[in-house]
Amino acid sequence: MRPGTFVIVDLETTGLDYKLDRILEIGAVKLEDGRVTAEFQALIDPEVPLREANVAVHGISEAHIAGAPKLVEVLPAFLEFIGSAPLVAHNAQFDMNFLTHHAAETLRVTVENRALDTLAIAREVFPREKALSLERLLELFGEPPRPLHRALEDARSLALVFYRLLDLQDQRRDYQRSQFSRIDQVALRYRDLGRLIDLMQTEFKELRRTLEVYFEETQDDAIALPGGDVLRHLRNESHEFHPEETRAVLEHLGILERVQRIDREKLDRWIKGDRLTDEEKASILAARRFLGYRNVMSWERAASAAVVPAEA
Repeated sequence: MRPGTFVIVDLETTGLDYKLDRILEIGAVKLEDGRVTAEFQALIDPEVPLREANVAVHGISEAHIAGAPKLVEVLPAFLEFIGSAPLVAHNAQFDMNFLTHHAAETLRVTVENRALDTLAIAREVFPREKALSLERLLELFGEPPRPLHRALEDARSLALVFYRLLDLQDQRRDYQRSQFSRIDQVALRYRDLGRLIDLMQTEFKELRRTLEVYFEETQDDAIALPGGDVLRHLRNESHEFHPEETRAVLEHLGILERVQRIDREKLDRWIKGDRLTDEEKASILAARRFLGYRNVMSWERAASAAVVPAEA
């Protein structure tokens, strides 16, 4: 087992916005040299009414938190529990946003612990998996289903697979390091695959459009393919939601914050454009939060010296 101390952390909250919502429960498991040595669990009075949509997720009701301490009473004990150890969480940005914001707001304390995100590690280790929830992660490691969505149980579940996840990451990176001796060929292959994918996407769109025109003009709903397969044309209803009426319904249901999406690319265009004042642009920029760096590589074609960006 790995030497050192890690603290697996999970928070249950009253919502998804760390600036507007509150911490409802804290669960944590301390791992020292590969062994569980301590646990922390506390329900917290959020001092705001609970929404039915959130209660349906974690099952924490008003009855559970009746008489529970407030965050200002719980946080000092939790910060003492974690000390300076690295914190581990599944989708760590979510938990760290709540923890750092409320520690600063409640205690005027800065949380500087390093954070390890098992969701990011899992995406590296299982690149073909589209959804890597904690439930799916347990399944991939052959662990039986567990009652999740309570803080301590989630932390215990993640502790079960944490070291195995790190081991798989080490194995994958050892293989990748073994390729350093031929890194120029790896880079060449990466470039060629990127160009091939671009060409295939272009061809795919053209073929799809040809098929759409065929179905539109012939009114057929299927094409018999060599070998016996059939390509079927399905017509799905297209519709839109009235924005204000929909927002009102979702807000009434308590799920508005779960279905709203911010179009980052559109916001970037507004910020770079000339339709907003500098003050208005500054107000949008102030609402950003740092998530990390994105690596970008580019290639220059010898003939035209055109730069072709490729994200890594």
